[in-house]
Amino acid sequence: MTSLASYPKSPGTQSLERAIQLLRELAVRGTTGWSLRDLAQHCGLDHATVHRMLKCLVQARLAQQRPSDRRYLIGPLAFELGLSLPRQSQLTDGTRNAVRRLVRSTPHVWSVAYLHSGDDCVCIARAGTSSHATEATSIRVGHRAPLLSLAGGIAILAALPAERARETAERNRERMAHLGPSHLANLMSLIRTSARSGYVMSAGTVWQGIHAVAASFGAPGFPVGSLVVASGTAFQADALRHIVPELMAAAGTLAVQPVPG
Repeated sequence: MTSLASYPKSPGTQSLERAIQLLRELAVRGTTGWSLRDLAQHCGLDHATVHRMLKCLVQARLAQQRPSDRRYLIGPLAFELGLSLPRQSQLTDGTRNAVRRLVRSTPHVWSVAYLHSGDDCVCIARAGTSSHATEATSIRVGHRAPLLSLAGGIAILAALPAERARETAERNRERMAHLGPSHLANLMSLIRTSARSGYVMSAGTVWQGIHAVAASFGAPGFPVGSLVVASGTAFQADALRHIVPELMAAAGTLAVQPVPG
């Protein structure tokens, strides 16, 4: 369950904070959507409150209700508002070019770019395909997930100042408690290792059967996002000697891209 405790609060803004929480969760399930009951339960809010707020969000076109199954999804106004951020468009173009170059230079891999979004990361670009379909290999543009749940997110956490990284990771751990303490401890250890090396190396640590290398981009201490190269098979040493410098160079190029407003 994701509760309001996961997000910072300000006095007198409870309704606004709840609306933001609902929008975040609608974005998590960008294509499948939420039933009213499941969304209310997931957010720790009562049914009537969520129904009232969704009605308002639908009227404002920040949310929409799919006629075929009555499930709620993020609305078109969210996309339209994003168009007013020209620097975001430049960043999108830069990450698309980066992931395409990375898959061209390394066969049998896919590459993903993530954008840092509070306690989460959002897939902003993807290239390449996988020979087998899993939840990890089917991530598409718009996919939102806790930073701690993805190699690209861990790269972002590792690039944050230590105290902020710890606080963010702890909030993520609360949301991911169902994965068990052992797995979460391994993910926390990966943050520390990655902070020392400057990049993430996951040999099935984050997702079983998925091998990934990830690096953040952005100003020191202020990661804007991350790039990932992943495969369903283990990387050979010769391949890593090629992949890591390519990935770091691509991330370095994106570091000079304008920071989203």
